[in-house]
Amino acid sequence: MSNPRLSALVCAVVVLWLGYSVVTATEGTSVFLLVLQWTFFLVATAGLAVSLARIVKGGRGD
Repeated sequence: MSNPRLSALVCAVVVLWLGYSVVTATEGTSVFLLVLQWTFFLVATAGLAVSLARIVKGGRGD
């Protein structure tokens, strides 16, 4: 995605959704699923940070 605002929006939605699903889990999950969820959460958080940095920088990164 070349538009940092769209990337930030998508990453923010993923961070909120995964954060909610991990924190409010009522059932015990497998270790594999837990590691996978946290990995995706961290990657989405990093993507959000990079997108926000690109927005603050003021460019599309082209």
